[in-house]
Amino acid sequence: MVMLVVIALAAACGASSAEIKTAKTAQYNAPSETLYQIALQTASEDYKIGDTNPSEGTFMTIEQWYSPEGGRQSSGAGDFVQLDDRSILLLLIVEIDGMDMGKKAIVVTPKVFQHLSGSPKPRELSPDDPNVPGWVHGRVDDLALAIYNAAKQYASP
Repeated sequence: MVMLVVIALAAACGASSAEIKTAKTAQYNAPSETLYQIALQTASEDYKIGDTNPSEGTFMTIEQWYSPEGGRQSSGAGDFVQLDDRSILLLLIVEIDGMDMGKKAIVVTPKVFQHLSGSPKPRELSPDDPNVPGWVHGRVDDLALAIYNAAKQYASP
């Protein structure tokens, strides 16, 4: 009985794959500027925002180093970050797709670099590279879902 309660609680903690799919495939009927502001405000709740381009409908989060397991690695003395082998440098790019008068989508794409011990610079990983840790996709899904929840009043049925 206790095990069933634990399983039910664990399942209730995260978003379902159907919710994430809905968030990632949603189309919106709203001005691009409205969607852009909603996405920007939502992303800024969990991330520091870097470059913004409202006229293009894009912005990105500031680069952040993470351990291979997904914990944030912050700078210490002299703004130096102690990196582990296979640490990840991640920034998220958010784009309002379909800037014309038709339906729009909000797309979240990770830009991922991996530190390899002994290498002079991190290697870039494409979003579908098998070396991208699962938690990176989890962060993308979480942000996409949060933006969807904030903008769903504009979502097409």
